[in-house]
Amino acid sequence: MTHFETIQKGAQSMGAALSDTTIQTLVDYLALLEKWNKAYNLTAIRDVNQMISLHLLDSLATLPYIKGDKIIDVGTGPGLPGMVLAICYPEKHFTLLDSNGKKMRFLTQVKMELGIGNVTVANERVEKHANQGSYDHVISRAFASLQDMINWTLPLPKSSGNFLAMKGVYPSDEINALPKEVEVQSVEPLNVPSVEAERHMVIMTRKG
Repeated sequence: MTHFETIQKGAQSMGAALSDTTIQTLVDYLALLEKWNKAYNLTAIRDVNQMISLHLLDSLATLPYIKGDKIIDVGTGPGLPGMVLAICYPEKHFTLLDSNGKKMRFLTQVKMELGIGNVTVANERVEKHANQGSYDHVISRAFASLQDMINWTLPLPKSSGNFLAMKGVYPSDEINALPKEVEVQSVEPLNVPSVEAERHMVIMTRKG
């Protein structure tokens, strides 16, 4: 199966209706990730098929949770899930934030080569980020713990916004350790094709 077909099949099995143009852009993004990874070590995963399931499809599993128009992906790394979501939702605006310069150069290149106009690349530390209180969703798939994520990103969402944390197994201990400023709305299992490991989306909001 071609990469195009693998992504298409995976997206369909998750109920994500992606156009051929979108899938092709995801294939092009994957090709750039593979190419840059050889030189810059952007991800520990080297095998392209594994990149598709563990990175691309894993990111696509979050599509149903993106309801708002302004999203920040904190600790985006090489654009996961932020760049993948931006390719699927060209009408929404995504800020991809990471303090790693190499990964941000990669994302700037992706943006330029693939003509992705709905992305702002922010090479900075999250506590220095200026647009506080302006996001519908604060998403992350790379933070060490829920507590760390909230401590760093608490001021970022609008009062109506939420925090979306991608985790592996159900993170009971981390949920119990959350600061009192937030509450957990729900914890949803994510079904990612060809990924055996458990995946969960923790949805949190600020109190008051």
